[in-house]
Amino acid sequence: MGSLNSPSRSHSEEIYSEMNMEQNMKFWRKKICDSIYYFLSVFGIIAYIPSVLLSIRDGLPAVAIIDTIAYAAVIFITINKKINYRVRALMGSALFYLLGLFLIITLGPVGAGNLWLFAFSLIAGLTLGERASIISLAINTLTQIMIYLVLHFQILQYEFSYFSSADTWLIRAVNFVILNFIIVISHIIFVRGFQTLLKRANETKKATIIGLASLAEHRDSDTGDHLKRIQHFTTLIAGGLAENRDFSRYITATYINDISLSSILHDIGKVGIQDSILLKPGPLTNEEFEIIKQHTVFGGDVIKEIENNIEGRSLYLLAREIAYYHHEKWDGTGYPEGLSEKSIPLSARIVALVDVYDALTSNRPYKKAYPHEQAREIIISQAGKHFDPLIVDVFLQKEEDFIRLNSLAQSRESVYS
Repeated sequence: MGSLNSPSRSHSEEIYSEMNMEQNMKFWRKKICDSIYYFLSVFGIIAYIPSVLLSIRDGLPAVAIIDTIAYAAVIFITINKKINYRVRALMGSALFYLLGLFLIITLGPVGAGNLWLFAFSLIAGLTLGERASIISLAINTLTQIMIYLVLHFQILQYEFSYFSSADTWLIRAVNFVILNFIIVISHIIFVRGFQTLLKRANETKKATIIGLASLAEHRDSDTGDHLKRIQHFTTLIAGGLAENRDFSRYITATYINDISLSSILHDIGKVGIQDSILLKPGPLTNEEFEIIKQHTVFGGDVIKEIENNIEGRSLYLLAREIAYYHHEKWDGTGYPEGLSEKSIPLSARIVALVDVYDALTSNRPYKKAYPHEQAREIIISQAGKHFDPLIVDVFLQKEEDFIRLNSLAQSRESVYS
């Protein structure tokens, strides 16, 4: 039997790890995007009003109109949070660039155009990522070259001849590109460092959970394979729920990854149950069953201690919910608290079904494995009693996958038996 804490990792695990990290990066980019445009919409008025008044005074109505359009666009980006954040970030980055280009063409080199171009590159990198940062640097560099050629061939001429000369612009352009390059490289280094920290944090959380789960494996020779099957079955149910419109925004790739990993701690509390009861080959007495029911409380308490002493607790919250509530029943007759229906956490409702399915279809010292068809009928009969009816529906939708995974598990057991 393979150990749960084996150092080898499959390709799918690598993909899940990267997916989880990317979800975290998207969270922070979205947060930065929201913060930037909220700040601009609130405090941008301080720059907007003087700019419009000066433009009207100096006979530059086009500048006043563009400033108004730009400020209105910032407000639109800020308040329309239902629009995908990447779309809003693209709109904002394009706005910064076009505003900068317009101001350079309209006012010449002495205007604020280059400041907005500089901001374009910075904002694109912060809100859209490393690739956008490099692309924005290339766009800015080409823009500086284009403006130099326009000035050199006197396609546009401005009042201030010294500042608008091609040679002067070339010096300013070189300095601009160098500073822009420094900002982009610094941003890339910072983001890659942040990604490394996120990856290490995720690996640490995963190692902690696998380490705890291995305790149960050492107590019971059957538990290791049981935990792996629980993990696969949980992923199937969570993935099926994600296809439901009511759950699609809640059950993300990160949630599926986290609940799959957390599910292996569902019986961690059994380490607190004496071997004479835990490993008893026959049926338990009523007194023994009352003792073994305490494993849910033991498990929840262990995970809560970890949760109280660590930041980024969502993964451990799922694990605690599962360990504590996975023996609750939809009709309220379960334990330890007798919760019912949706008062039982979704994570625990999922693991409740897959735990029973695996117990039914696996060999135990006191019984032989039931065939899938018999386990299926038992689960259907318990819809609305033991199990959430919706989760039973998902189980039936994913039935072929359950059969396939169960057959693989049975084949493995026959090889090693």
